[in-house]
Amino acid sequence: MGSELDNPWHRLPWTLGGALLAWLTLMWLFGTFLSRPQTAPLKQKPIDAKLIEMPAPKPAPVRAAPGPRIAPRPQPSKPAARPAPPEKPAPQAKPAPPAKPAPPAPPQAPMQDGNAMGARAIYNPKPVIPDEFRQDAMDVLVVARFHIAEDGSTKVELIIATPLPGLNQAVLDTLNTWKFFPALQDGKPVPSTQDIRFRLQVK
Repeated sequence: MGSELDNPWHRLPWTLGGALLAWLTLMWLFGTFLSRPQTAPLKQKPIDAKLIEMPAPKPAPVRAAPGPRIAPRPQPSKPAARPAPPEKPAPQAKPAPPAKPAPPAPPQAPMQDGNAMGARAIYNPKPVIPDEFRQDAMDVLVVARFHIAEDGSTKVELIIATPLPGLNQAVLDTLNTWKFFPALQDGKPVPSTQDIRFRLQVK
């Protein structure tokens, strides 16, 4: 019995049968694996994601270790600064002053036995109102004061003027052309002063 098993030709049928059986088993397993139905992949639901920026954390303040306190040195006191002088307000144009009553004229040399005579005008054109001031009605009293020298020359000023500077200048331009015969005292010319009133009217 032992000799039959040791003979290779006697073991060949068993060896071939075992190899064939193993091969068939392997093929069956392989076919079973291939014929297995493949499972469909699971559908994953979309995920809603939002990006939220988080503020950066603030660094904690670093506290210095308490050290010895040093008393501040006393500063020399500075003299108090002098306040700046107040600025003077800019001069503003003053409105024309309201008409004031004429001041009394200086006293003339009294007539004594015909030895004194007052000055008299020998050329006295009346002031004319320019056209640019004739747009509105006007009725103004003007008083002019003449300072008459011994030679008959005059200086004139308006002691009661109109509220219009341009009209006042036009009146003075005319009055500066007046000519006077000087006042006489004991037959000699003397300086004198006269106030002359007239009205400017525009209707």
